[in-house]
Amino acid sequence: MRGQRSSKPESQRRVHIRARKLDGEQTRDLRVSRFVAGLALLLAVAGLLADAFDFVRTAARPAPTPTAAPQAGRSPSEQFQYQATVQDGRRDLFEGELHVTTDRTVDVTEWFAVRVLICGPANSDDLCLYPTELASAGAVPRRPSTSITVPIGGRVGVILTAPYSEIEIRDDLNPEGSAQPLTDPGDAATWWWSVRASKPGTYELKGAVFVLAADTDRELVTRESFTIRLTVERTSKYVAKQLWTVTLDVTKWSVPQIIAVLTALLGAGAFAAWIRRRLR
Repeated sequence: MRGQRSSKPESQRRVHIRARKLDGEQTRDLRVSRFVAGLALLLAVAGLLADAFDFVRTAARPAPTPTAAPQAGRSPSEQFQYQATVQDGRRDLFEGELHVTTDRTVDVTEWFAVRVLICGPANSDDLCLYPTELASAGAVPRRPSTSITVPIGGRVGVILTAPYSEIEIRDDLNPEGSAQPLTDPGDAATWWWSVRASKPGTYELKGAVFVLAADTDRELVTRESFTIRLTVERTSKYVAKQLWTVTLDVTKWSVPQIIAVLTALLGAGAFAAWIRRRLR
């Protein structure tokens, strides 16, 4: 009887221990399951956040433009250097005086000279202080009718053109590129052209002054322009030549001209007959 009484509590204790063991295992499994579930949830949330970040970054990025052929424009550094060079060159410029000296009334087909003189503000030469027109021998010199203020302070050039086929201009005496250094207020420079007109009339010669940056062909400022109004007159030599040309060209004869020629010929024949009769 005593052995049976003592075995019952032992069996109960074992059952209780087994139950506690099972409860511990279940609790551990539950914790592991929760940890795994939490980890999976965290990874899912991180994935969603990464997708959202990529979406926002893609939306904020501008749409790619089609690739085009490389352009020939300047890079930003070259553009900045160009602007700095031009601005520095402009700050070094100062005003000079331009004088045009030439005969404004000329004979047709005859060469005449056009001179452009540019003087710095501190030049004290007589040529700059008292510029005069080129005139014929014995004529009273006249001051230039064209005098303007132009920017100088670098390599300065002057060009002369005429929009007429009747005007011929030669600039053999000017330097190549028509640019001369005018970097000091006491400097002066002269440009010469030989000009002639093939027909009488009134013409306008167009001139322009430009300033180059340092030793480049880059112009620093807008060109200053000037105009020379020219009157070309007929000469007796020109009139005789034109008359002879028309006379030789029979197709241009008018009816009065033909009558005058025939009359002259008939008169010359009658006079010759009268002379022959007198000699007999």
